[in-house]
Amino acid sequence: MKALARMPISRLSVSLIMAVCVGTLLLSSVMHIWYEARGAREALGDELSSIAALLGNRSTAAIAFDDSKTAQENLAALQAVKHVNSACLYGDAGELFASFSRRHDQACPVHVASDEQVLTSQADALRVRYAIQLDDQKLALLVIESSLDAVHQRIWYQVKLQGGVVLLAALLALGVAMRMQGLISKPLAELSAVANEIVVRRDYALRAGEMGPLELMDLARSFNLLIHTIEQQNVELEAGRRAALARFERARSYQMALSSLAKSAAANDADVEALAQLAAATFAQLLALSCVSVCMQAEHAEQSESAQQESPPLALAVFCDGALLAPAGSCSAAAAAGLAAWRLGGERYVQVNDVAHETRLSRSQVADLSAQGTHSFLWVAAGSSQSAQLSFVCLEQRGARRHWSSDEIAVAGELADLLALVERDSRRRRAERLLRSSNAYNKLLFRESCLPQGVLDPQTMRFVDCNRVAVEVFGFSQAQQLLGLTPAEVAPLQQADGELSASLLEQRIAAALAGELSVFEMQFLRAGQPPWDAEVHLDRFDSETATLVQFSLIDISTRVQAQRAMASLNQDLELRVARRTAALSDANQQLSETLDTLQKTKDELVRNERLGSLGALVAGVAHELNTPIGNSLVVASTLQDGAGSLAMEVEAGTVRRSSMTSYLEMARESSALLMRNLHRAAELVSRFKQIAGDQTSGQRRQFELRSTVEELVETLQPQFRVTPHQLVAEIPAGIVMDSWPGDLERVLVQLVGNTLVHAHQLEKAGCTVISATLYDAGQRVQLVVADNGQGIDPKSLPRIFDPFFTTRLGSGGNGLGLHTVFSLVTKSLGGRVSVESAPGAGCKFTLDLPCVAPQASQYRDFPH
Repeated sequence: MKALARMPISRLSVSLIMAVCVGTLLLSSVMHIWYEARGAREALGDELSSIAALLGNRSTAAIAFDDSKTAQENLAALQAVKHVNSACLYGDAGELFASFSRRHDQACPVHVASDEQVLTSQADALRVRYAIQLDDQKLALLVIESSLDAVHQRIWYQVKLQGGVVLLAALLALGVAMRMQGLISKPLAELSAVANEIVVRRDYALRAGEMGPLELMDLARSFNLLIHTIEQQNVELEAGRRAALARFERARSYQMALSSLAKSAAANDADVEALAQLAAATFAQLLALSCVSVCMQAEHAEQSESAQQESPPLALAVFCDGALLAPAGSCSAAAAAGLAAWRLGGERYVQVNDVAHETRLSRSQVADLSAQGTHSFLWVAAGSSQSAQLSFVCLEQRGARRHWSSDEIAVAGELADLLALVERDSRRRRAERLLRSSNAYNKLLFRESCLPQGVLDPQTMRFVDCNRVAVEVFGFSQAQQLLGLTPAEVAPLQQADGELSASLLEQRIAAALAGELSVFEMQFLRAGQPPWDAEVHLDRFDSETATLVQFSLIDISTRVQAQRAMASLNQDLELRVARRTAALSDANQQLSETLDTLQKTKDELVRNERLGSLGALVAGVAHELNTPIGNSLVVASTLQDGAGSLAMEVEAGTVRRSSMTSYLEMARESSALLMRNLHRAAELVSRFKQIAGDQTSGQRRQFELRSTVEELVETLQPQFRVTPHQLVAEIPAGIVMDSWPGDLERVLVQLVGNTLVHAHQLEKAGCTVISATLYDAGQRVQLVVADNGQGIDPKSLPRIFDPFFTTRLGSGGNGLGLHTVFSLVTKSLGGRVSVESAPGAGCKFTLDLPCVAPQASQYRDFPH
């Protein structure tokens, strides 16, 4: 395919036409020759079959009478059939009976197998086997072999015939292809030649001829249209390039003119008028203008804004008609019109291409401009009216209209900016000259400053000058008393941090001389008063004769005193906190002694590794004990204070009946509160001991589960008789366990009790069922405690076995019941406990227990 793609279209078209035509004819000829060969073979086979049938019929009598001579004569008749090579007649036993051979080397085999009638074909021969029968009985077998020379001759004839047809058709196709390639490739070649010529000569005026088929004519038209479009674009690009080049040359000339103005002597000397005259003449000639005006709105910065707005603009330079005119004190009408438009609309540049049709100009302005002959102008400003500096340039065209380009607007703006910058530089230089000439004014600023200031000689580090405030700050009456002293001589020998004052000043003055603004805090002395704190500022400045250091002070005594007072207050607060901490420690002494027993119990549990989280458990118990014990301490202290007050009244003999009554009432209430809180604490300690210590009776034995549970149910029935609820046991007989019956009873009592407290409601009858199932070949038992109560909240369900978790906090619940159940089941009884519940659907606790509990040495790490 790549070779075809690189082939010329003329050769490609001829090659494709010839390939298609010749290929089609060759395929047709091959198919025809194959069909002829097949037909010739079939015809020859039919002919041999007919000859075999004829000879077989003629040889039937000879075979029947065993007359081989007659049979031989019959076979000799095949001599006239030239394509038959041999004929062999065999008897019914396969022996040779008679034969015919055209050549001596084609002798018949002596014996052949007696096969059925069949026609076989070989490379150079065709053989037919014919069975001779008489009355449906096989008598002999006739085998005739014929050569295929006639078939080959017929095929060769067809090959020559078809070859001639293909050759003739190929010649005709070649002629047609040559004619067709002339119609197709010639227009394409001409189109390619035109394209190459356009590329080489870059002459886009050339066009391709429109000839050939319709599609090629459309291609030529599209090509000519494309070339025409490219030609137009080239013309436009060339025009744009020339315009851009011209604009670039103009912009470069403008920039060169501006650069020469910026580097001129007038700009360096800040001579605004000379620079304005030079700029007006330069740009009038550069832009070919009738008139260029360079003006300024106000000359002096001291003028007020109202005066600036009312005063006419001042002309710095006017260049008209090739001559520099002496300014007459005001600008032209065009410059005044541009300034008025700026004041009205705030525009930084005003472009007027046609005075007669400009809507921003008044009638009087149009009349003044027409009188001067101005038809168009460009007004561009720089500066600010607030700073009293508005420099502007007005470019005028008289006698004709003019369109002001963006380059001209830009160069006018840069010219106005340059004039404004030079004018500001001129003002700055005048101000500097005035400032340098006003030593009295500088001295006034220094003398009358409200800050203590002095001037130090860095060589001697002594005051060489100071103001009035500095003399007063150091407690002197005259400046001569301070002059000649060093700052270290009016300061303590050492600062508050222990650093020497002279060393501190020496370091800071050296930093100031190095160009740094040195700011630091230091203490100074005042006659007859303690040291005071100041913030010192040191700054270097160069006078006409020497390098000096400015010394300024800011009194920060008030701030330092406030900081010291704050530090003292913080120290006092720390002392108060320490005293209150000591008082709280004394108040908690009794509570610590009360909690000592619980701490010992906790230590014992940690040593025995009763639970993996006993630390958190002890912390929870301590937290629970804080409330009743703290309440008991508060009540006891109140009772103690009341008893002390009553004792004082008794000793003084001023006891009254009301005081005694009040004390007794308080004592009764206090005693009741003490009893409730101490009972609460005792209950918490007892339940904790139940978890940590005696959880079972300490006896292990074999027992029958049904009888044990029924006895427990009988014991718990009185609690259910006072309620509308029922307790039912469904335990099958024959379940014998070797375990801890006391621990099992504690678990069941706790679970059944929880149904009365948490599950069932008084207004609705409920039922609690205890059931058991034996499984695992009698090795384990599944004990279930189920109720039809209100169920457990899904949020609380994962935490019900945690210690001190309860939904009745403050209503009698302490959160240790189900944790005790979990401990007994998983440790003592060696089983597992699980719970299933849903709100409103009751609750089911399942105990999976082994019938033979683990040994005490393995799981029970404490005595019962």
